[in-house]
Amino acid sequence: MSFVVESGNNQFLVNHSQKIIVDRLEAEAGSKIKLPVIFDRTGKLTEVEAKVIEHIKGEKIRVVKYRAKSNYHKVYGHRSYQTVLEVL
Repeated sequence: MSFVVESGNNQFLVNHSQKIIVDRLEAEAGSKIKLPVIFDRTGKLTEVEAKVIEHIKGEKIRVVKYRAKSNYHKVYGHRSYQTVLEVL
């Protein structure tokens, strides 16, 4: 049974016992949180419980700034903090 849950500003299509990676949540590893259900085929679920597995850092994003004809170029990176959840 699949359903759509919301975390922060993102929506995820998930099943039971599936792991998802969301933006960083203020919850300790091993604790349980509740995620609101946006769409469910049966119409019975309003929220789903999820377990916080761990907190990780995401992939590095490279950002390049460049201006033509002025000898200006700059490269920097960013890694966002993320949380791994398991839907129960």
